[in-house]
Amino acid sequence: MSDIHIDAGKAERMIAQILRDEQKLLPAVANQLAATICRRLHSAMPTPTNQPLQGYRMIGSFPPYGGDFKEELARKIADVNDRVATELWKMVYARGRDLPPTVADPRNY
Repeated sequence: MSDIHIDAGKAERMIAQILRDEQKLLPAVANQLAATICRRLHSAMPTPTNQPLQGYRMIGSFPPYGGDFKEELARKIADVNDRVATELWKMVYARGRDLPPTVADPRNY
């Protein structure tokens, strides 16, 4: 089935005109009903994705330097330096998930 793309205001005016002409509704009633129909159509539309967010993940690819990440690791693991923190962060990042399709289109690898 093909898509129909039309301005919401124009659609509302067209629907109101049809209701007035074919159903003999009063203009105020036709306008109110047309607004309700358009509101329902709009709410039924899928939420558009945000193309600039494509490829982003919920977690950064590098550990936060200067933060408490390395200190927290040091409490858990002995002899932690930036190299070890980066390797562990890569493990965390590899297990991260891409943003859901409702937010951004999936990446094309």
